[in-house]
Amino acid sequence: MKKLIIAITSVFLLLAPNAMSMDLRPVIGVSGNMGVFAATGTEKNFSETGTLKTTTDEHGVFSDEFGSVFLEASLNDTLSIGIDYVPHTIETPENISNEDGGETAGENNQNKVQAHFDELTTVYAKINLPLGGTYLKLGYSSVDVTSKEIMNSGTTYGNDTSSGPTVGIGYDHEVTNGISIRAEVTGTEFSDVSANNGVASSGNRNEISVKDMIGARGTISLVKTF
Repeated sequence: MKKLIIAITSVFLLLAPNAMSMDLRPVIGVSGNMGVFAATGTEKNFSETGTLKTTTDEHGVFSDEFGSVFLEASLNDTLSIGIDYVPHTIETPENISNEDGGETAGENNQNKVQAHFDELTTVYAKINLPLGGTYLKLGYSSVDVTSKEIMNSGTTYGNDTSSGPTVGIGYDHEVTNGISIRAEVTGTEFSDVSANNGVASSGNRNEISVKDMIGARGTISLVKTF
């Protein structure tokens, strides 16, 4: 998130000296999103002597609905620079596994793990095309990945941050007096994340890594241009 804040600040500092020569118009909007996310996770379990016991690979897909807000600076009739922020937590489904008892094991033998995605923020450029209200969106997204777990062993996993490029296409339909409705589809490729249960490598250590993370969003927005 710190890198993203620095990037946002840099963009506006670069634009500031030329602001007087631009037709700057502020734009604000609120959005409803349907997101679909997919990734491949790998869990490695080590014995008390530090020997790798098992490696488990799983591929998962889930969807979630969430709102977002955005602020843009329209530089001219073609280019706008903006930032989109999701104030809600995006939650993965909860994964429950039983130890030493199969599916009939009691709750005392259950491990419950879930991931929360917070502070999803995208800095982007909106490029209008000579096709009515059609536009392209090119940006960079960042999100905090928080591990939420209830482990039979009492251990916990750490947190991480993921980021990556975002691309999309949309259509802006002006209704009246600077008010418009947008519909767009965007996709993001996120960087890999990893965490462990905080146990030393000499015994009973679990390591989790998540790779090939991608996300797609379908978005409807209500927009006001000043």
